[in-house]
Amino acid sequence: MDLERQFLDSIEAAAELYEQHVERGDPIRIVSHSDADGIAAGGILSQTSLRSGVPFKTTCEVRLDEEILKGISEEKAPLIIFSDIGSSYLDIIAKHLSGSDIIILDHHPPIEAEEGRIVHINPVSHGLDGSRGISGAGVAYLFSRRIDEENIALSPLGLVGALADQQDKGEGKSLIGLNRRIEEEAREAGLLETRTDITLYGYETRPLYRALAYTTNPYIPGLSGREDRCLAFLKELGIELKREGRWRALRDLKEEEKRILFSALSQHMIQEQCSVEAIHELIGKVYIFKGEEAWTPMRDGREYASLLNACARMERPSIGIAICLGDRGSAVEEAEATLNEYRRRIAEYLDLVRGRASIVEMENIYALSAQGEIDDRIIGVVASILISTGILKKKMPIVALAKAEGGLLKVSGRLTDELAMEGINLGKVMMEAAERFNGRGGGHDIAAGAFIQEIYEEEFIRLVNKLVGEQRKARGTDNPKI
Repeated sequence: MDLERQFLDSIEAAAELYEQHVERGDPIRIVSHSDADGIAAGGILSQTSLRSGVPFKTTCEVRLDEEILKGISEEKAPLIIFSDIGSSYLDIIAKHLSGSDIIILDHHPPIEAEEGRIVHINPVSHGLDGSRGISGAGVAYLFSRRIDEENIALSPLGLVGALADQQDKGEGKSLIGLNRRIEEEAREAGLLETRTDITLYGYETRPLYRALAYTTNPYIPGLSGREDRCLAFLKELGIELKREGRWRALRDLKEEEKRILFSALSQHMIQEQCSVEAIHELIGKVYIFKGEEAWTPMRDGREYASLLNACARMERPSIGIAICLGDRGSAVEEAEATLNEYRRRIAEYLDLVRGRASIVEMENIYALSAQGEIDDRIIGVVASILISTGILKKKMPIVALAKAEGGLLKVSGRLTDELAMEGINLGKVMMEAAERFNGRGGGHDIAAGAFIQEIYEEEFIRLVNKLVGEQRKARGTDNPKI
């Protein structure tokens, strides 16, 4: 039996438990991760509960701790479902929620712990790649699809979660693994259309200059976050920006215009010392959701993901959940305003980092100590942009730290796929380093995080540098290349 089939069969136990509670009319308590993938996953499970005709409550959490779990325990919910979070907290979930049935639907590497009454569904436990092959929303969707075949209508949200987690690692920025299964189901249901094109943000919906300014994956130095500069850049190329009184979007450009635009962007990024890989990120597979209205941000898969990401990073996940539940009015308006503020902050933070030369080069990692100058919910985004643009010249991971609540530091580690193939696994590094200082960490090989007490910052960074060096040495790649 292949690994994917083993994983899909494992969902049966969770589905049976869920159906038992639905038959009794029990309320469902949903706890999801507070990032874009987690919001999409929480939206899928909220929709599933709504369609099952049972009451539900959904909240999103950045992390789990004993205080949060004690609060959930006091609600005395018969069934609690954790989505895109939970596998790194099996021990304290089992400890504090022993009075409830628990389902965990996650794709992050789990810790070793006694699971008690927990039904734990995770592709990693079946030898599958949770970093690239399926997202938390994808796991939630496959669970939902098992509950009711009509829930295939939620397949676009499963793809949104994958795109939000940047799992488009296949050829031409395509999805791979179990994500491809979800993609095919969405296409067969008439919900999805794909094409290869320039992947600027807002392919279908935004005026071209704004789509360019809003694009941060890849980050385009001097243009991302700068509408005035983008307008001047496009005018200089001679591309017609308006036609018959309406701003043109990328979808409206002729092939020759797209060729001119891509060539000019490539030259600009070369001048800004971006990597060849970052330039290649400009072209890829575009995911269009046919069930969404044209000229709305939910029409394009990556734009939908960016909208949910902004809601998460700006501490407004409830707006994202409302959008996933079908609100196409006030929730979308609030989310777009949130997105504008979020992008403005990213541009400010990147200017701050580059202007102050605050990135420290160590033997095996780059370290960025943001203190209180960068929001702890956005520090991971800043790290991702820095590692993906080629701004950091040596091929090493970056570890960024920002102040969080309660005297804690939020740590975000990022590296490239190339480094992961050389044997560096930041998820393992973060887990081990955080445990040494009474913190908690984990995640994927290319993107991981931790929470530690602020007093341990310098020791923690030194330990992470040491552990990454040990991983390099074990694979014979202990000399970071330029």
